[in-house]
Amino acid sequence: MGSVLVPSRMPADLPRPITDPTGRKRVYVNPAVIHVGSGSKLLRKIQFTNHTGDKARFWFPNGASIFVGPPPPYKDFSNPFVVDNDGKLELDVLPDLEPCDYTYHVYCDAIGGEADGNSPPGISCP
Repeated sequence: MGSVLVPSRMPADLPRPITDPTGRKRVYVNPAVIHVGSGSKLLRKIQFTNHTGDKARFWFPNGASIFVGPPPPYKDFSNPFVVDNDGKLELDVLPDLEPCDYTYHVYCDAIGGEADGNSPPGISCP
């Protein structure tokens, strides 16, 4: 049997807004749910990229349960992390992440509302 390599960084992308059949502008997080795995197959990092055309605000209500720490200059996970258009947010996943389903929120200035994922987007372990 072959082995499966675990990527060191999982990319998650916020593409430009689209207009749905009702005329509403939407941004869909890709992938809607990030499966981080577990044990030796646990992802080490998640990288979020903003291509919406404007600022995006990422908020992880229980971020301390998922990630090693907030990115500089943030002191904790109590406030959203602001990412400019074409910017990136990279977070280190805790090496001993407990199995659970976590949700997070992304407010996109480009649409004046939250991005859609798995309503809201999520992170799943394993």
